[in-house]
Amino acid sequence: MTEMSAEELLSALEPVRRYHRPGEVTATTVLAAYLRAAQLKPEGRTWEAARKEFRSSGDFSRAVDAVLLSKIDGSSSHRDGPTAGSVAPAVTPATPLTGGRSSRAPLDWYPQKFEPGAIQGAGAKKLLGTPHVSTEELLVRETAQNSWDARSGERPVEFIMNLRDLQEATVTLLRESVFTGSASGTRIAEALQAPDLRAIEITDRGTIGLGGPVRNDHAIVQGSVTHFIDLIFNIGATKSDLTSGGTYGFGKSIAYMVSEVGAILVWSRCATDQGPEDRLIASAIGDVFEMDGYRYTGRHWWGRTVESRPEPVIGAPASELGRQIFAKPFADDELGTSILILAPELGAPGPEDDALTLTQAVLANLWPKLLPDESGMKPMDIRIQVNEVDHPIPDPTHHPVLSGPVSCLRAVQAVQAGRPVEPTLFPVEVIDIKRYSEVLGHLALTKYPVSVAAGSEATPSRAVVLMRNGAELVVREIERSPLTEPGFQWAGVFKPVAALDPTFARSEPPAHDDWSPASLPDKIQRSQVKLAIQRIQEAADRFVEPYAAAPPAQSSTSAAAVGDMLAGLMAGSIGSAPTRASSTGMSAGGSRSTKASVRVGPAQWSDGERSGWTRTHVTIEVIGGPPAGSDVQVDVRIGTDGGTERTIDPDFLRDGGWTDGGGSGTARILPGASLDYWFESSDDVAIDMNARIVAGGTDE
Repeated sequence: MTEMSAEELLSALEPVRRYHRPGEVTATTVLAAYLRAAQLKPEGRTWEAARKEFRSSGDFSRAVDAVLLSKIDGSSSHRDGPTAGSVAPAVTPATPLTGGRSSRAPLDWYPQKFEPGAIQGAGAKKLLGTPHVSTEELLVRETAQNSWDARSGERPVEFIMNLRDLQEATVTLLRESVFTGSASGTRIAEALQAPDLRAIEITDRGTIGLGGPVRNDHAIVQGSVTHFIDLIFNIGATKSDLTSGGTYGFGKSIAYMVSEVGAILVWSRCATDQGPEDRLIASAIGDVFEMDGYRYTGRHWWGRTVESRPEPVIGAPASELGRQIFAKPFADDELGTSILILAPELGAPGPEDDALTLTQAVLANLWPKLLPDESGMKPMDIRIQVNEVDHPIPDPTHHPVLSGPVSCLRAVQAVQAGRPVEPTLFPVEVIDIKRYSEVLGHLALTKYPVSVAAGSEATPSRAVVLMRNGAELVVREIERSPLTEPGFQWAGVFKPVAALDPTFARSEPPAHDDWSPASLPDKIQRSQVKLAIQRIQEAADRFVEPYAAAPPAQSSTSAAAVGDMLAGLMAGSIGSAPTRASSTGMSAGGSRSTKASVRVGPAQWSDGERSGWTRTHVTIEVIGGPPAGSDVQVDVRIGTDGGTERTIDPDFLRDGGWTDGGGSGTARILPGASLDYWFESSDDVAIDMNARIVAGGTDE
């Protein structure tokens, strides 16, 4: 396959991202996604023909065209007959318009009965766990992530959060035509009788809408989207694209949590094989209740009851009702989704204060999407409104705090795209974050002045922003010590390399607000995420306090000798230090010393049991000390740029121990005597070895 940079691969993947299977993003997997998008199976002669053309042209689209052209020309060598499990078409099949689906009558109320495996309403609200961010931040993060994941790529994603005062006619329509029935276990009826009812209308355009089937009990055709049922019906749906952000998983519950009555109304338009299709349905999460001798979970839907199951209103009735309730309609064949959150509670005393709260949440979590690209276009057009009037959002580039992270992000983007870092007024340092010889990602750090104009309200930056490679949405911040230089602050941004984006994604909790290596079952992936976080903290600390006193080094002859002997063998090197031990074991006064020290003798090497590994034997000798001998302990660890690993990673190092069978503990060695110690290590790592007296002499 043609060699392409990570940035080139991610750019090429954008048009067919929904067809990319979970895992590493490579030229092979991207080519397979292009074939699936064209309803071609990436296998057999089709696959070979596409690979051949791609090797020649380096163009994914031309590779697909070559296969399609051969089919048009009548060649049977690349024909793929229909088989079970074939890839679904690129657009959603239109929903059959039965009378029940297309009726203009008031919506049907469908409360969910308890059945095996059902989750009660209160439990569904708790699935986010305990996020590290506030409710309003979580609302911004989750809804914006889902909109970004659903982008069509034809234009920037338009994302609007409109704080609305609902007019009396709208409230009447909601009460009489949408939230019908008793809605037991909720306070919806009470809210719809209140004189001043507010709502948050969250809108995205430039997206593909909520496509896929409208029922979650039917078999899903391989490769088809399931956005509608994931948002409306399913709990904790697993997204297939781990390089993205949310995609209607557990995080959707935040919309219900923000509503005082746990109720939302969803109006979406998606593409189908018969043109755009409007879908409208309401949903709520309340308390468990009983009715007519049955127990109900507290989950509710309002739509059309088809075959004893809830479904959305489809087509013209959905469009008509949506235009009467929502402030922003769909234009022409425009696609997207609008969500109305009833009776929101964000903790502020009024809509203007809520708008300010949401604006701050946008700046803290979505600022990368407010930055224009090389063409001057922003990835997302984000607006906060109060009754359709825009609330100003400051430019992150000139923000007194965010200007530092902005410079860092642009530097990381340049390095990962193979471009030179553009010079800035305040220098930016870019560091490779490694797991031994493997580059995990890139960390950019900068120091810049605290703005006088910011006043006391702006807290100076002192953190590294963590974000994914592809999504470029803030995951969390790692705070470290502030700068000691008066009038200055510092900031950092870390992004993993593209190939490891899925690994970091798998470590995120449902709220997508942290990287938790302990949650990864694969030990290598666990080590990658854990070491990345550790290296980021170490690099940030060195950047903030470059002249801080290092911990005193142990005065050991073994580290020096082994370092000098093994420097040419290992991929790294082991540190060197002057030898302290006397070859005669005599003190300055001429009498034999009662203090013991250790000396490392010659090392011998041989092939390890694994390919690419080396076995090392080192002689450890005790000089002086009591006649009964001294206890010697040898520590073998993996050396890094920032120090020494505390634990042994069996994927890179095996500590064999003493050759006399004493294992890797301590060994008693008489004065002038010696024992051999051995270990095996991967040729990709450097080794730190330290031998010291732990009893019967000085601790060396």
